[in-house]
Amino acid sequence: MSGTIGRPSVESMIRRPLAAVLLACYSVVVARLTLADPAAGRWAFELADAAAWRASDGRLEWSETEVIANVALFVPAGFLLAVLLGRPLLAVAVTVLASACIELAQQRFLPTRVPSLADVWHNGLGGLIGAVLAAPFSQVGARAAGRRSRRAGSVAQRAGQY
Repeated sequence: MSGTIGRPSVESMIRRPLAAVLLACYSVVVARLTLADPAAGRWAFELADAAAWRASDGRLEWSETEVIANVALFVPAGFLLAVLLGRPLLAVAVTVLASACIELAQQRFLPTRVPSLADVWHNGLGGLIGAVLAAPFSQVGARAAGRRSRRAGSVAQRAGQY
């Protein structure tokens, strides 16, 4: 909130629409990676595998890389949802629901994909990490708005005393 009670700050008027646009764009990427033929997203899997192999000096197996990739895939979604919704727990719930819907769609309509409850768990963990990372951004704005609101109330209270 800005100095005027009941009106959003310029910062929040920019932050939420920006988060919505970025989330929409990122959702297209997630849909492309998770709901298309695996061959279409092979570049992403090969990139994740090469990066994990280099970072671990060759100690990570593909199954471990896949877990890390599933967690990492939903970190931006959890972050952007938390900023957009302003409610981190709701953001986590939405990421888990989205992941469950993806896995259900893979099971029903994509015979070349391998759906897994473990993927839902790992994606949800990524959403949780993203929501936690977004908390300081939400808290900074909320604290500043609270201070401005208290100051405005205090000034009004003092003015009434005279």
